[in-house]
Amino acid sequence: MLSEKIRTLPESATLRASERAKELAAKGVKVLRFDIGEPGFDTPAHIVEAAYEAMRKGLTHYGSSRGLRELREAICQKFEEEYGADLDPDDNVIIAPGTKYAIYAILEAILNPGDEVLLLSPCWVSYEGITLLAGGKARFISSNRNFRPDVEALKEGMSKRVKAIIINSPNNPTGVIFDEREVKAIAEVAHDEGALLISDEIYEKIIFEGKHVCALRFMSPEEGCVVVNGFSKAFAMTGWRLGYVVGPKELIAGINKIMQQTVSCVPPFIQWAGYVALTSPKSEEAINEMVMELKRRRDILYEGLRSLKGLRLIKPKGAFYFFPEVEKPDISSVDLANYLLERYAIMVVPGKPFGGYDKHIRISYGAVGDVEIKEFLERLRKALEEIEGKSAS
Repeated sequence: MLSEKIRTLPESATLRASERAKELAAKGVKVLRFDIGEPGFDTPAHIVEAAYEAMRKGLTHYGSSRGLRELREAICQKFEEEYGADLDPDDNVIIAPGTKYAIYAILEAILNPGDEVLLLSPCWVSYEGITLLAGGKARFISSNRNFRPDVEALKEGMSKRVKAIIINSPNNPTGVIFDEREVKAIAEVAHDEGALLISDEIYEKIIFEGKHVCALRFMSPEEGCVVVNGFSKAFAMTGWRLGYVVGPKELIAGINKIMQQTVSCVPPFIQWAGYVALTSPKSEEAINEMVMELKRRRDILYEGLRSLKGLRLIKPKGAFYFFPEVEKPDISSVDLANYLLERYAIMVVPGKPFGGYDKHIRISYGAVGDVEIKEFLERLRKALEEIEGKSAS
C-alpha cells in the first residue's frame, strides 16, 4: 500500500524513544525522561493571553499562506536590530507550521531526485529523514573530536549534486556554538560552490557562554543564505507549531506554493501570539529567566556527569543537551539506550541517528528538575558500573 519512499523512511529516533517511555509510564514505571527535546516551562502568560484575545477578536479563519504581515514585519525588524539584515516582509519571509515543516518545505522546493544535502554532524536526527522525504540524499560531514565543524572536510564533500548545506548552532545534540570564523568559512564554501546555506537557528536565545552568530552576517538571502527559526525553544512554545523561513525571493515564492497546496496557512491566532512574543518587553524577561534556570541545571548535571567513570563529555555552551561518549568498546548507543530504559528506567536518545555517533548518547535537561537530575545521575552511575562489571567478567 505504501510507496517505497515512505516504506524506507526512518522513524524519528527521538519520537520513537518518547513513545516507548510513555508505554512504560502507562504500566506504572517511573521513567526519568532525559530524552525530551523541549524546555519544560509554561509558555509565558502574556503570549497565551494574546492568542486568547486574538481568537475572541475573530482571528480564527483562513489567513494568508505567507503569514500575517504584522508577524513578518516583526521578524524583519528583529533581524535588522539584531543582525543588521535588510529584509522585505513580502519577498524574504514566510511563516510555517513549525521549524521542522519549514525545513521540509525548503528542501521540497529545491530538490530534484538525486540531489544531495550535506549535514554537518552530529546533527538533529530529522534532517536526514526530511531530506529523504523531499526526494534528496543526505550525506554527513563529521566534525572534529570536539564537535567543531571541519571546513576542509566540507570542501572535500562538495560535488555538483550538492544543493544545500544545513548547519545548526547552537547545536542539537552537542550544545556547541559555532564561532564567527567557522560560520564565515562555511558560508564561503556554500557561496563558492553555488549551494544554499540553510542555517537552523532555533536555539539562538539559549546561550550560556559566548554569542550566537547569524549566518546572514556573511551571506545575504539573494546569495543563497536561508535562516530557519521559530518560537518553540526561546518562548517555550513547542506545541504551538510556529516557525518561519528567511530566504531569497524565489525560494519564499516556492515555499508559498507548497503552503497553499498543503496546510493553507498557520492559524492566525497562533501567529498573533508569535507577534506578541517578538514585540513584547515581557518576553525578554521570560527568556532570561528560563536561560538562567537552564544554565543552573547544566552546571549541576555537568559536575555530576564528570564524576562518572566511562564518560567523555564536552561542556555545552548553548541549547540544553549533553552528548557524552560512552567509553565502552562492546556496547552500541542503541543497545545502551535500550538497556538504560528497560533496566534503570532512564530515557536518553542513542547517538547513532545523529550522524553515526554510535558511542554517544544524547541527554536532554530541558524538562527536568533537581530531583530528577539527582536520581538520573545515581541510576546512570549504577548502570555504567554494572556494564563495566559485565565487560570485565
